[in-house]
Amino acid sequence: MKTLLLIDANSLIHRSFHALPPFTAPNGEPTGALYGLSSIFLKIIKEKKPDYWAAAFDRPEPTFRKEIFKDYKIQRPKAPDELISQIIKARELLGKFGIRFFEQPGFEADDLIAALVKRFEPEKNLKIVILTGDLDTLQLVVDDKVAVETPKKGISETVVYDEKAVRERYSLNPEQLPDYKGLAGDSSDNIPGVLGIGPKTASRLLGEYHSLENLYQNLKAKKIKDFPEKDRKLFQKLLDYENQALLSKKLVLLNQDINVPVSLEELICQEPADSLLLDYFGQLGFKSLIVRITGQKFVAEAASSKQTDVLFLVSQEDAIREKQKITSSKLKVGFDLKSLIKELKKDNLELAGPFFDLKIAGWLLDPDQKDCSLAALSRRFIKRPIQEPKEIELFPLLFDYSVKKLREFELVKVFEEIEMPLIGVLAAMETRGVKVDRSILVNLNEELAAEIKSLEEKIYQLAGLVFNLNSPKQLGEVLFEKLKIGQSLASKQSWYGGDRKFSTDAHHLMVFKEEHPIINLILEYREAFKIKSGFVVPIIDYLGDGSRLHTTFNQIGAVTGRLSSEKPNLQNIPAGSRRASVLRRAFEAEPGFSLAAFDYSQIELRILASISGDEKLQQAFFENQDIHKLTASQVFNVRFDEVTPVMRQLGKTLNFGVIYGMGANAFARTAGLSKEKAEDFIEEYFSDFSGVKAWQEETRLQARDLGYVKNLNGRRRWFLEMASPASYLQFEAERAAVNMPVQGLAADIIKMAMIKTSQLGEGVKLLLSIHDELLFEIKDDILEETAGSIKKIMEEIYQLTVPMKVDVKIGKNWGELKDYRRGF
Repeated sequence: MKTLLLIDANSLIHRSFHALPPFTAPNGEPTGALYGLSSIFLKIIKEKKPDYWAAAFDRPEPTFRKEIFKDYKIQRPKAPDELISQIIKARELLGKFGIRFFEQPGFEADDLIAALVKRFEPEKNLKIVILTGDLDTLQLVVDDKVAVETPKKGISETVVYDEKAVRERYSLNPEQLPDYKGLAGDSSDNIPGVLGIGPKTASRLLGEYHSLENLYQNLKAKKIKDFPEKDRKLFQKLLDYENQALLSKKLVLLNQDINVPVSLEELICQEPADSLLLDYFGQLGFKSLIVRITGQKFVAEAASSKQTDVLFLVSQEDAIREKQKITSSKLKVGFDLKSLIKELKKDNLELAGPFFDLKIAGWLLDPDQKDCSLAALSRRFIKRPIQEPKEIELFPLLFDYSVKKLREFELVKVFEEIEMPLIGVLAAMETRGVKVDRSILVNLNEELAAEIKSLEEKIYQLAGLVFNLNSPKQLGEVLFEKLKIGQSLASKQSWYGGDRKFSTDAHHLMVFKEEHPIINLILEYREAFKIKSGFVVPIIDYLGDGSRLHTTFNQIGAVTGRLSSEKPNLQNIPAGSRRASVLRRAFEAEPGFSLAAFDYSQIELRILASISGDEKLQQAFFENQDIHKLTASQVFNVRFDEVTPVMRQLGKTLNFGVIYGMGANAFARTAGLSKEKAEDFIEEYFSDFSGVKAWQEETRLQARDLGYVKNLNGRRRWFLEMASPASYLQFEAERAAVNMPVQGLAADIIKMAMIKTSQLGEGVKLLLSIHDELLFEIKDDILEETAGSIKKIMEEIYQLTVPMKVDVKIGKNWGELKDYRRGF
C-alpha cells in the first residue's frame, strides 16, 4: 500500500521554534524553527519514505472561526518576530525539499488537510498519514486509511493514532471528538464548551448519546423533573449552554469542503538533490544537517583515531612534549582536561580547544553511573581492563566508542556546544578563585560557637529536658507530643488532617513560628550550626594562609547536568539571614572592582510553564504575578487577595513539589498534612494546571516506553527501573523522570550563560556559579555597561515560551549587595 503524507507545516514550525534553542544563521537571522523543520524532513526521507507528500500553512488573515466567534484563540500571545520571519521562510524551505504546499485565506492548515483527506481517501491502496502537533485532526482518523502522527516530545519522537489509539485516549470514536470538545471545550483555542463539564463527563455523555445533537434531542424530549434526580442539575446546565456547546463543536469541526485543485501525481515524493540542500543548509549555518547528508563525522570532522587532526593527551608529560601542537586547531582528546589545563597553566602553557574529554563523554552517555574513572569506563564501554603503561592504547578505542554513542543518542549538541566549551570556563574560574577576608570568618566562627551554646541552653529550658537537637525523631516527640505544637493550627484550618504527622524540617516548622517560642530558637540553632560546620570552618581550612579561595567545580556532579562544587562546597552557601550575610561579607572584590550577582528568577517554574504548555501558568509569568500566591488561590478556591501566608507557603511547596515529582506521601510529610488532604491538594492543583498534569503523564509514558527522557537540548537520563518488578523503584523513577527535563534544561541554560559571559573581556571575571546565580568581579569603570550586557545575555541565551528574568545586585562584598537597575 502506498502512503500519502500530509504535513501541518504551521504546527511543526511552531513546535520546532519552542522545542529548540534560538539558532542563528551566519548573517544573524533566526533559524531554530527552520532547523527543526529541516531535521524532520530529512528523517521523513530516510525512515518513512512516503510515496506522496504535501504540506499546508495557516494564513495571517482572520478565519471563518474568528468571524463566528470573535474570542477564538484570543488568549494566545502574538507570535514573536523571530518566529514570523521563519514561517515566511519555511515556504522556501519546502521548495528546496520539493514539497507542494497549500494555503488559503479564511482557513487553517488543518482545514486544508481535511479537504485533502476527503479528496484522496477513496483512492484504493493508499494510506494517508497526517503529521501534525494539532490533535484536532484526530477527528479525521479512519482505520487502515487515515492515521495521525504527532510529536510526542520535542520534535524527534512521535506517536501514531489509529482508531484504537483514539479510543484508548478519549473513550470515543474519532468522529465524536468535535462533540467532545463541544462539551468539554478546549482552553488552548479558547473554545468555551459547557461551563463545568470536564473530560470524563463529556466522554460519559457521548458514550451514551453518541453525538451532541442526539444528546440535546433526548434532553428536550421530556421535562427536567422527569430525569433521575442525580442528573437534573447536569442536564439543566447542558440546556442552559446549548448554543455555546453547538458553537464550540462548530469551531472544532474541520471544513472538508474546500476546493483544493491537485492530483495525486503532482504530490509524488522525490528525494531532493544533495547539492541543492547542502548549499541551502550552508547559507543557514546548519552544519550538523550537512553532516547527516554527507555522512561526515562530527568533532572537527574526525570520527576515527586514525585522523591526523586528533591529538591524544594521556598525561601532562604528553602535553609538554607536544607543546607546539596544544595550541593548534587539532582536537585535543584526553581524560579530565580541566585538571590538565590548570596544571599546564602553572608552566605558562595553554591548552586550546577544541576538546574531547573522555570522562565527560562517558558521564553524558550514562549520567547515573557512580564511577567515571578511566578504568571503569574502559571496563564498561570497551570491555578492556586498564594497564597504566598501555593507557595510550585505550584512548583511541574509548574515543571511537564515545563518538559513535554520542551520535547514536543525539548528544552531540550538548557535548560540543555546552559541555566542552565549559571546560575552559571552569578551569579559569578555579584558577582565578575569589578574594576572601579570613579575619571576618575567624570572628564569625567564634561568635557562632558562643551563639550555638546559648541557643541550646534556651531550647532545653523551654522543652523542660535535654535531648539531641540534631535528631528529628527526638525533636518531633518534644515539639508535637510533649509541647502539643500544631494543634491550634489544625483546629483553625480545616485542610489540616486530624491524623497528620508533622515534619520537623525548617520548611514545615515555619508554619508554627507563632505557636511557641521554641520554634524560632530551633530554627536559629539549625542555621547557626549549619553555617559554622558546613561553611565557615571548611572555608577557613581550605583558604589556609592565602587570600583567594579556590573551590573545585564538578562538571559531572549531578545526573541532571547541574554543577556542584567541593573543597569547599560553595554551591549551597546560604543567603538572606543575618548570619549568612556576615558569611557572605567575607567574599570581597579586589580594589577597583565590584562584585555583581546575576540570579535567574524562578527559572525552573518558568521552564515548567514553557515545556508543559500550561496556559494558566504561562499567563501568570507574562503578567508577572506572584506564582506561589496564584497556586494557593487556585487550590484553596479563594480570591487572590484572600491568600494567607500559610496558604502561600503551601502553594510554594506544591509548585516546587510538582517540579521534583513529589507524591502525596512526600507532600504530606513536607507540609504536615494527612495523606488524604495532601492527595486532595495535589488533585486540585492538577485540575487547575491541567497542562502540567498532561505533560507529566506524557513524560512518564516516554520513560516507560523508551527507558529514558530528554530535555529540549537532547540531554538524556536513563530510567531502566521502570521495568523493575519493585513498585517503589518504579515510583522513584517516575518521580525523577518528570524532574529531569526541567532541572536538565535549567542546568544547560546556566552553563550556556557561563560560556557566553566568560567572553566579555579582561575587566569581567566570572567567579562562582551557585545554583541559578552567577557571581562576577567587574571593573568599576565598565560596571554599568557590563551589567546590562550580562543581564541581556542571560535573559536571551535560550528562548522559552515565557520570558526569563534575571535579578541583578552589586556591591563591594557578597553580603552587602544592593539591587541594581541602572542602565536597564
